[in-house]
Amino acid sequence: MTKVVAKHKVDCEEVLGTFIDETHFDEIIKEDMDLYAIDPVDPDKKDESNIIFKYRKGVFTKKEQESAYEGLRPAATESQNRGIAAGPRGDRLNAKSRGGRDWVTDYQMDVIEYYEDPPLFGEFPTESSKKVDDTRGIVWLRSKIIPKYGEYEGWFDKWIAETKDFDTNQKKEAAKEVRTYMSDTNYAQSVMSGIAGFYDRYPRIPYGRACGFNERHPELFVKSFPYLRKLNEVFKKELPVRWGAQRAAANKLDKNFLIDETVFTTLTVNYDWRTAAHRDAGDLSSGFSNISGIGKGWKGCVFVLPEYRVGINLQPGDLLLVNNHEGIHGNTAFEGEDNDRVSIVAYFREKMLSLKSWEYEQLRKQFVEERRKNPDHPNQRHLWNGVSPNMWESDEWADYLKLYNMEDEDGNFSSSLEDFFAT
Repeated sequence: MTKVVAKHKVDCEEVLGTFIDETHFDEIIKEDMDLYAIDPVDPDKKDESNIIFKYRKGVFTKKEQESAYEGLRPAATESQNRGIAAGPRGDRLNAKSRGGRDWVTDYQMDVIEYYEDPPLFGEFPTESSKKVDDTRGIVWLRSKIIPKYGEYEGWFDKWIAETKDFDTNQKKEAAKEVRTYMSDTNYAQSVMSGIAGFYDRYPRIPYGRACGFNERHPELFVKSFPYLRKLNEVFKKELPVRWGAQRAAANKLDKNFLIDETVFTTLTVNYDWRTAAHRDAGDLSSGFSNISGIGKGWKGCVFVLPEYRVGINLQPGDLLLVNNHEGIHGNTAFEGEDNDRVSIVAYFREKMLSLKSWEYEQLRKQFVEERRKNPDHPNQRHLWNGVSPNMWESDEWADYLKLYNMEDEDGNFSSSLEDFFAT
């Protein structure tokens, strides 16, 4: 029997970008449950307009889970592109491929800036001047520090001792030199996460496309399809209005941008990753998100909705249909070391609706690639990606369309173009 509950939403914007713990919920849900937000106008209303989540235990069979794990686990690779969901910086950048790096702390930056522009009146910065951790930052280059100081640990204190009594000009020069010990790149915390399915255009990659994972490994990706079909079926059954809105959007899209026989375009795949408090972005606002977990199992990592003071004990094979687009959510810490958790979020990317046909987007891709590889192109330069301002309004693009008998974005495709892509 499904428990049905309605709760008032509480304001907790301050938790965004921070890690959630047991202080952010009053109960852990372990059985089937529907949660609604109490409507101030109609407190008794419980429909899909105010649904917060539907949690269902044991939706997926063991075979469906195993196949999805095999097909999707490799999609989660080291990423620094998850924004505030990756959480605060902490002490080190947990970049597995680089063995970890050390952040330039707020205190260290305070000292450097103090040297660069010493105040007429003001105390030397102290550790207590540290600000709240951000989610991005720069790191120290040990390759430059260790040759000079012998070891990394304690080097900054040694540098202060050497320079603290310098005059103003000497301090400015010292600060200038120490900035050369910093990376030029702004990093975010590293997590194991990836995407699969299909993606819309954005400035650096201005064409709709298959995600890199399934483009490289289609034989793996198809193994997840039975799992995703089941998810689609349960979504339709439990939230027919939300599913219908997503189906209507999917019907406007070239079917080649949809994952198999579902209303999903894209998957986010996370592996053993505790997300900080965040809201999802990019999914269809009239649709609905979902989270499911597969793997050998895990302890801790409770899914928490702090605005409703609830945690959900998501376990392998369970499904959580949840309003991630509007609601703040995150996970508690894992417990112990022996955890194996792949979480999958399947959704419809709203910006996919701006795409044209699969053939048109493929021609845009081909156009960009030919420009990038053309050594005689007037825009050619070192590491150029083939993209330039106003390229889609250029005579070059218009001529390219004519070459393949294709009209502009609002036109139709000719049979000769279909023959081209068939070859």
